[in-house]
Amino acid sequence: MPMFDIEDSKDIDLENNKTSKQTLAKIKNVEGLKAKGNEAGINPEASKSEEEIVELKPNFMGFGINLRALWRKIICKKT
Repeated sequence: MPMFDIEDSKDIDLENNKTSKQTLAKIKNVEGLKAKGNEAGINPEASKSEEEIVELKPNFMGFGINLRALWRKIICKKT
């Protein structure tokens, strides 16, 4: 489902809209559309959440180390 469903309109301005859906807008019979800085298909929760380095999962001895998350944390601190 798109964030905007615009039909039979004139002079539409879409600026800096973000949606986690695949489609930002479904447009039909629109004249004068201006769109700037819009993003569709983003996952806002992925950028906010941090990966856990130590994981409590069915691994060796009941816990594991997420080496990919550890590597990203080390690289981010260096830059």
